[in-house]
Amino acid sequence: MLVLFSQFLFLTLLPNQTRRAIFLRVVLLPLALVLGTVAGLGSYYESSDDSTLAWLFSGVLALQPVPSVPLYFHGYGHVLAGAYTALPGVSWFGWLTGGLLIWATVLTFAVLDRWLRPRLPPRRLVLALLAFFLLAWLEHVLWFSFVRVALLLAGASVLYAAQRAGRRGALLVGLLGVGAAWLMRPSLALVAVGAVLPAAVLLAGGWRRAAPLLGGTFLGLALAAALLYWQQTPTETRMQVRDTYFAQILDFDQLRPQPYTPADSLGTAALSLWLMGDTTVVNAGLRQRAYRFDAAYFLQREVPAKLLTRAELLVRDYFPLLLALLLSGIVVVRRGEGRGWFWLVQLGFAAGLMGLAGFYKLPARLAMPLLDFWLLTNLAFLFKASSFSQAEPFSVPLAAVPALGVNFSLSVRERRATLMLGMLAVVLYGAKTLHRYQVLSREQYRHERAWVQLAQRTAGTTRVLAGTNDLLKSLSPFRVYTPGPGLVLELSGWQSHDPSQATLRRHLTGAPGQAECLRRLAQAAPATRWLLSAETAQWLNRRFRFEAAGQPPVVTLETVEVFPADTSLHYYRPVAR
Repeated sequence: MLVLFSQFLFLTLLPNQTRRAIFLRVVLLPLALVLGTVAGLGSYYESSDDSTLAWLFSGVLALQPVPSVPLYFHGYGHVLAGAYTALPGVSWFGWLTGGLLIWATVLTFAVLDRWLRPRLPPRRLVLALLAFFLLAWLEHVLWFSFVRVALLLAGASVLYAAQRAGRRGALLVGLLGVGAAWLMRPSLALVAVGAVLPAAVLLAGGWRRAAPLLGGTFLGLALAAALLYWQQTPTETRMQVRDTYFAQILDFDQLRPQPYTPADSLGTAALSLWLMGDTTVVNAGLRQRAYRFDAAYFLQREVPAKLLTRAELLVRDYFPLLLALLLSGIVVVRRGEGRGWFWLVQLGFAAGLMGLAGFYKLPARLAMPLLDFWLLTNLAFLFKASSFSQAEPFSVPLAAVPALGVNFSLSVRERRATLMLGMLAVVLYGAKTLHRYQVLSREQYRHERAWVQLAQRTAGTTRVLAGTNDLLKSLSPFRVYTPGPGLVLELSGWQSHDPSQATLRRHLTGAPGQAECLRRLAQAAPATRWLLSAETAQWLNRRFRFEAAGQPPVVTLETVEVFPADTSLHYYRPVAR
């Protein structure tokens, strides 16, 4: 914190336009803010997906480091697998995604600095950048997710290149950033590019000047998609199809289960527990047989409920950003310039967020980056981005609103009310962020303790896990976690239907199928430890009874003891007949 404070004082003394000052504000300041956040508050995985990917690439959840996961990190996987093989004690996945987040942060600060540099004196310029980071960016570091990183990197890259239209170096940086984000998850890069499209046109000065960037971006995305499709193996294609209908069922609540046979009932129960690896009951035919889309129910019940829930969370979690968006709308109405185009963009963002929240899902890792892009787009309108390179000196607009350097056309009373409301929002958001830090740090401690206990208790054995995915949340991206020596067969979670799991099962028992693999592992009980939730254990027992077809089951799982670090989990003992 002392380093950050001294850097802030130094920045306020430098003239805005010097290369040294620009480098400090655009590169070193965001780097210091990101590292300071990690050092002071920590960084915590928002979902279990990041930890799962890290454990696949490092080989914790597979026979060996997995170089290719069909839906994620195309190209990165080979580098990560090689890095984990060479130096397994380094959290390569976290450092890679953290580095990409810093890249996105630097590009965003470069865009903001170029906007504000002609309009604000040094001290207010640095304060504005700090305020943006604290209110609109800090959560990306604190509540870490590769989804945020991919969205922010793609969007910031397009904005950076658009603001410097006509410069080949900036165009190259923009295309490389979009490409790096696309490799992480193609759909996320496409969403981000679409979200910043209006701002890119404004920053470039019109469609004609933005054409090289936008044309190159969409052409590059199309060629990359075609190349990916051409290289896709049949196994990867099947996994992608399965993942699509799994998402419709588990993530988007679009399909309702209606099983008609005992086998399909078993399959729908498995999916509700995220048990996806048993292809004899969870397969492509299950979707057609046991699920249906009830349009009336979905539109009348699911969509309104999802919209209401998400609206409440958006207001609770992102009220400073929503206030900034509201203020920008008021300013545009007062100025009366380009209101039609502005309100069309507002409608597009609102409709996009509502569509995602109602028909798909809108978690925080997707919502806040889109709100950031919305705010940056509105700032592009307010600063008249198309002609900003010839902006007037900061002394002129500062006479209107000293805090921002923009003529907001507000009365003295309105400016005071806005300032008071802004200060209140900052205080409340700071308290909310502190509370989130406390919750996440406690959760991280519990989950780290759970993995340590599991490693101490089961080291050297084969671990069969199910229902433990929540223990992968809130872990630090920059630490290495392991359940100890020995192979791990995780039955729950999206990775349970990854191709690497069949290879692992074949190595463990000679049987690639999950049901036969579990039977054989049960017969090797002393060398295997089972840590399951009560629901997954009940399903496995039900699966063994179903396979016995009315006869006594070959295997029955019996509770041994509770898992001390998480009482929702128990150790089980397989009893083979």
